[in-house]
Amino acid sequence: VQMRQRLHIVSISRHHCVIHLFNKEVAAAMDAQLTIVDVTGSTNDDLLEAGKQGAPHGTGLAARAQTAGRGRRGHKWDSTAGNLLLSIVLRPCVNPAKYSGLAAVSGLAVLEALEKQGLANEIGLKWPNDLVARGRKLGGILVEAARDNEGKPFAVCGIGVNVNYTPQEVPDGGLAAIGLSDLNESVPAVDMLLDEVYHAVIDAVDAWAERLNSMEENTGPLAPVHDEYIAHLNWIGKHVIARSPAGDELARGIFRTVDDCGRACIETESGLCVFHFEEASLRPLSE
Repeated sequence: VQMRQRLHIVSISRHHCVIHLFNKEVAAAMDAQLTIVDVTGSTNDDLLEAGKQGAPHGTGLAARAQTAGRGRRGHKWDSTAGNLLLSIVLRPCVNPAKYSGLAAVSGLAVLEALEKQGLANEIGLKWPNDLVARGRKLGGILVEAARDNEGKPFAVCGIGVNVNYTPQEVPDGGLAAIGLSDLNESVPAVDMLLDEVYHAVIDAVDAWAERLNSMEENTGPLAPVHDEYIAHLNWIGKHVIARSPAGDELARGIFRTVDDCGRACIETESGLCVFHFEEASLRPLSE
């Protein structure tokens, strides 16, 4: 049983320090730790570069604010100060083809971390990678896979959670935002939440990889967490519309489940339609 490492936080005040911190020599010698900076362009971009230089599994970078935060499909992510903005280098010992399970595993881990703080009563997951509450978007997960300079695969998991600031701008076809401070009379300091989320994600990914490797080789990447994921997923059993990235309607029907490959299964009048997360997003039919 691995003992949980004590969180090691390094605060850095200027963006250019991030670049120096993640040069090759430092990255190779780094113990997994969480670094916090005041501002950067994108924590995911910084850690993709760090990962290519050999930054180890569990290397984390959080920012008070981002100037170029982004979400799924390149959508802008409002990264105004006051919220949780975190990225983590992940090097799970699994076939990289299974990395598509990391968003679901990480989403469940964020939920677990918020539950520990008594903050998750109204929060659920939205396929494939969002946290939602009261029909609004609370946060999102962005997983990007790459290979380092030695050809070894890794992923960067970016996590954004609205805590004290609620973005007002609603992206085209997106959900309006909500923050933890809208759901709770008091919320812990962002740094405390960072500690919980950082450790929860790493622990969850390690446990997922171990369980996945004990299963048959052709098992889908969601198999180790499938039941738990479905239990926390919004709109199961409800009428939904599946829309393409361009906003076109692809199907409408009852959202039955997500299979162990992470595909949404919708029962339509003409039969079962199955969508990979890159093909579609879902909205309740009542909207």
